[in-house]
Amino acid sequence: MPKRKLEYEENHEPASGDPKNRYVEGGDGQGSTTRGYRRILTHDDYTVGWICPLEVEQIAALEMLDEEHERLPQSFTDHNVYTLGSIAGHNVVMRMTFPNLRFGLLVGIGGGVPVKTDNGMIRLGDVVVSKPAGRHSGAIQYDHGKANVSQFEHTGALAPPPALLLGAAQDLAVTRARSRTDSVWENIKRIDTSVRGLRRYKYPGPGHDRLYKPDYVHLKPGVSCDECRCDPSQGIQGAIDEEDDEPCVVVHRGTIASGEKVIKDGVLRDQLAEEHGVLCFEMEAAGTLADFPCIVIRGISDYCDSHKNDDWHGYAAAVAAAYARQLFFHMPIGEVKRYNVMSSAAEQHIHQLKQRQDDQDRQQVLNWLTELDYGPQQDDFRRGRQEGSGQWLLDSIEFRQWLNQRGQTLFCPGIPGAGKTIMSSIIIDHLSTKFNDDPAVCTAYIYCNYQSKPTKKTEDLKPEDLLSSLLKQLAKEQPTIPIDIKNLHKRHTMKGTTPSFDDITRLLRSIVKVYSRVFIIIDAFDEYHVRDTKGQNKFLSELFSLQDQLQINLLATSRFVSEIASRFDGCIWKEIRAQDDDVLSYINMRLPQFRLKISKYPELRDTIRKDVKRAADGMFLLAALHIDALSSQITVGHVKQALKKLPRGMAGLDKTYEIAMGRIEGQDENYRCLGKQVLSWISNAKRALSTAELQHALAVSAGTVELDRDFLPEIEILDSVCAGLVVVDKNSDIIRLVHYTTQEFFERTCLFPNAEIEMTTTCVTYLSYDIFASGFCLTDKDFEERLLQNPLYDYAARKWGHHTRAVLTKLKPKQEQMIMDFLQNAGKVSASSQAMIASKVAIHDPRYSQRAPKQITAVHLAARFGLESAICHLLALEKFDPNVRDDNGQTPLSYAAQGGHGIVVHQLLTNNRVDRNIKDSGGRTALSWAAQNGKEAIVGLFLENGVDPDTPDDDGRSPLSWAAENGHVVVVQELLATSATYPDSADDNGQTSLSWAAENGHYEVVKVLLATNKLNPNSRDVEYGQTPLS
Repeated sequence: MPKRKLEYEENHEPASGDPKNRYVEGGDGQGSTTRGYRRILTHDDYTVGWICPLEVEQIAALEMLDEEHERLPQSFTDHNVYTLGSIAGHNVVMRMTFPNLRFGLLVGIGGGVPVKTDNGMIRLGDVVVSKPAGRHSGAIQYDHGKANVSQFEHTGALAPPPALLLGAAQDLAVTRARSRTDSVWENIKRIDTSVRGLRRYKYPGPGHDRLYKPDYVHLKPGVSCDECRCDPSQGIQGAIDEEDDEPCVVVHRGTIASGEKVIKDGVLRDQLAEEHGVLCFEMEAAGTLADFPCIVIRGISDYCDSHKNDDWHGYAAAVAAAYARQLFFHMPIGEVKRYNVMSSAAEQHIHQLKQRQDDQDRQQVLNWLTELDYGPQQDDFRRGRQEGSGQWLLDSIEFRQWLNQRGQTLFCPGIPGAGKTIMSSIIIDHLSTKFNDDPAVCTAYIYCNYQSKPTKKTEDLKPEDLLSSLLKQLAKEQPTIPIDIKNLHKRHTMKGTTPSFDDITRLLRSIVKVYSRVFIIIDAFDEYHVRDTKGQNKFLSELFSLQDQLQINLLATSRFVSEIASRFDGCIWKEIRAQDDDVLSYINMRLPQFRLKISKYPELRDTIRKDVKRAADGMFLLAALHIDALSSQITVGHVKQALKKLPRGMAGLDKTYEIAMGRIEGQDENYRCLGKQVLSWISNAKRALSTAELQHALAVSAGTVELDRDFLPEIEILDSVCAGLVVVDKNSDIIRLVHYTTQEFFERTCLFPNAEIEMTTTCVTYLSYDIFASGFCLTDKDFEERLLQNPLYDYAARKWGHHTRAVLTKLKPKQEQMIMDFLQNAGKVSASSQAMIASKVAIHDPRYSQRAPKQITAVHLAARFGLESAICHLLALEKFDPNVRDDNGQTPLSYAAQGGHGIVVHQLLTNNRVDRNIKDSGGRTALSWAAQNGKEAIVGLFLENGVDPDTPDDDGRSPLSWAAENGHVVVVQELLATSATYPDSADDNGQTSLSWAAENGHYEVVKVLLATNKLNPNSRDVEYGQTPLS
């Protein structure tokens, strides 16, 4: 890099007199040292703002300065970091608030539209500069407008660049055209790409400039085109001059589009570009140009399609900065000084610009950690409690001891319905209020209760999911996302992988250290993974380990379960029971809701208070159920009769549920049937249901070809016909049973024996509606419109097979034929498959619906859900090929293997039409997928049927490698037991099964592998030269 000179223009005179100088000495971290004087100017001396929100843009901008100036004093309320310097005699500030700023340069990266301009086709590494063209001012806000009768009218007019900057850009273009050397390219050379921290600014080369057809979707998000093997035949050839020794910096001038969302859709890109004559898309200008004189300069880093990645970010930022630097040499200093000072509103826009970019990046990382959000539940519980409730616990000696001493655990057991969850919400609010002004104290919480039943976003919760939620809550309270979390996010998104349990626990420890105190509240721990004590133990052990090391305060509530209670031996205990004062407060709140005007009968009112309080016997739930029963009585006599029959305490809970069911049975026939249908659906659904989903489920009639919306029941009716056994969570719009014990009551009493058959019929009927015969939706917009208009579609598509599999032997011929009719309709199968698989990986995830395979067939679906009878019927039909591949090359055998459906795998392996060793697009066999997912029985079936156990995929990875990476000890042992498995084979990166197991902390697998004595523990991988145990 050429040595920087201090350039002082003769005609530059600082407004406050001669500049001061300060001697500075420091290092750049790369072994070099900087010594010299930095000028100290005043705020009034700076006339041009250089705006570059991203770090990659800011570094490139700094390399373009002729000199850097000493920082100036700031207001105590201003927490920004400003970079000051000069270019060609112009004093420049990077970021904001200086009183004499005339205008700004918005410099950075953007997505290009591959269209031809006067200077050729726009390619990666080119520069696009805003310039008024046609009816546009140089920049438009493409996602801002209003709907008229027959069209969408865009109203996002943005300020044009100042005439002075347009003139400078024109003069620079003329000068470059007449020059033998390119001044912009010479500026790029100022960045020394031999320095480690600046290597990303190196020119990637034309070989990395890949443009695909607009409708060709990237195969695997977060993975490069090479890694996921995007089809080269789908590429578009462009005019790239590869004969030049140095790349040519091509500059295009015209309209730049700005909006709130990242464009990752080639079809949408071309549609918007054609409509508005756009050359480039970006996200900052819309928030800046409303009243801010500015020119937008963008280096093209991608093509706004699904193939975009970070390969060109550095060079694109460099070329934009290089152009911006050269523009200063074509801006007369005198003219700049005479230009009107920027408005205060514009200064505020610049301040908000960086904040908005930071907020978007921050939210993306937080949502990547987990989509679990317990905030809405906390809001619902807050609304449902009475003022002053729970004060007895906050005043207790046990709670105060826990609160005032670091590293304490408070265990709060209680009988079902005692109000443990409400007490948790009270404690969370108390801690939040008490430490509201102390950023060094943080509270994180998890609700494991019945309301945490899986939803659309959370199909199943593993220990790492709950820990990720705690990590997200702690990170959210920090002003910026910790660098360790950012790095983990970047690493996994690049590989298309998810963080491991060890990744999450390591980051959790790291962020807890940031705080002086951390409180963690776990509510209803007994209701987390009730069929998986291994998951309970793993989660709780990690919390105790965190407490031992970092002195967190832990509080947990639970029913009296001996296995759980024993884990809290030696901790502070405080039983939770509904206190009489709190119960009375609740009763008083509910009395005005009675059908009977209780206020007219003071003696009866007092009797209700006394009898309900006594019958509740420490259970809020029982008090609520009794009040529900009493409130529906129509005369004083009926109320008195009901009071005499109130079941008491825990022993009376089932009796109370029986009374509630009796009230449902006593309704008119239509209400009785509806109430039982509601309870059957909620208690047997595979995940929590929204009110709209339940409404549609109840309106389906078997044998119909479309939904008659006249039969959609009102939500208020659904609530009223269930005798207080269901509630609707206002924030999430989830309809659920009133308590976990209600679910247990229904499971014990088997009140809905035909639920699975009825739900199978409903789901398959819904999926068979004619509206879905058109098949796969070709855009996100169409797909989301389909989901919006048909709320049950997501649930039906994802869960119909699970309901069907539960009753395979109980289906009648008519129901079996209904399923076969659906499976043999290719359009409806394709449509349901899209809804079954399509899922966003981020809030803004363009074309996510198009990543679902389009070529899924009936055999794929039957194999995925393990439907043996359907597979049998389909294989008997010649038109169904058992080796048919989806878009990823996966066959029904691969689907069945991943799902662990042994009978279906056996059916396919013993069918002479099935290729057992067939590979998918990544070169992986069905055995490879079974090994990765730890399907021990399936792996055994493959080995018994002679499937090759050592077939490598396209990355050189064997089934053993996949099993070792995921810690599946039994599968590893199964594979090693065959002589055909070579335990020390290395993949294309030089990693062996041993290195994969060691990297992910699977020590049992490491021991099993080393015991073979057939491994080289000192082998090194290609990328980092690391050994398995280093």
